[in-house]
Order: sequence, then structure tokens, then C-alpha cells
Amino acid sequence: MSGNKQAIVESVPQTGFLGHPRGLFTLFFTEFWERFSYYGMRAILVFYMYYEVSKGGLGIEEHTALAIMSIYGSLVYMSGIIGGWLADRVFGTSRSVFYGGILIMLGHIVLAIPGSIALFFISMFLIVLGTGLLKPNVSSIVGEMYSEEDRRRDAGFSIFYMGINLGASSRR
Repeated sequence: MSGNKQAIVESVPQTGFLGHPRGLFTLFFTEFWERFSYYGMRAILVFYMYYEVSKGGLGIEEHTALAIMSIYGSLVYMSGIIGGWLADRVFGTSRSVFYGGILIMLGHIVLAIPGSIALFFISMFLIVLGTGLLKPNVSSIVGEMYSEEDRRRDAGFSIFYMGINLGASSRR
């Protein structure tokens, strides 16, 4: 194990959430809320785009709204390439996750301002950028909390992935 990785492992309190490193709890719920946000938005965003303005929507034609939704879904996942690069070269993984969470939050705040197509696209941009920073890096942090020999590592990833699955399925 490299000295840098060992220093990270030693800096993390190793007892906390279910006998795992303390940060696992935070990462579990970070990923839970990110997935809840993504899938919850997918469930209602198309309706918001194509409902008439008089009914609280943006009044975009339905086929255009569906195309925008498809592009949004694609960009959310493709933005991870840029987010991973930025984490490796510019911010580091922890800052990338933090900045990503802030951008997702700001995107949802902007999305809550009704009736403006310009603000709608700004919110989508912020959410895509934030997810790109958060998504590829949060899993890396889970791995960095454990030494490679730690027998709790697989269980830690299982707990973390439960957060992903609970967040994705709790929208129903």
C-alpha cells in the first residue's frame, strides 16, 4: 500500500457506522440522496416540461420534452468522465464530492423557481455538473477508507451500495 493511501486510512476513525469507518454513514446518505434526486426528478420532470404554463409547467412540446429528458439522462452519466478527470487533476476526490453535492443542491434550488425555461436549463446544467463531480468519486472515497487487507472492506461496499439502491427505489 502506498504511503499516501496508508495516511488516508490512518486519518479516518475506524469505528462508527455499524462497526465501519465513521465516514461510511455520510457517504451512504450522500449517495442515497443523489440517487433519490436523480430518479425522483426523472419521474416528474417530463410532465413539468410539457404541461401547459397555466397548469404550472413550461409548455414545451411533449416530443421535445422527451428528447430533453433523454439528453439529460445521458449527460448525467457522461459527465462522470469530466468529474473523474477534475478529481484526479484539479480538486481531489473529497472536494469533488463536496462541490458536486453543492452544485446538485443549487440546481434543485434553481429548479424550484417556476416558469422560466432559462432557469430550467441552468438547473439542469448545475445538476449534471454536480453529478459528474459526485458520482465517480464517492465510491473511490469508500475504498480509500479501508486498507486493502481490511476484511470489512467488502461489507462496507455492500452497505454503501444499499444506499444507492434504497435511494433509487424510494421514489416509488
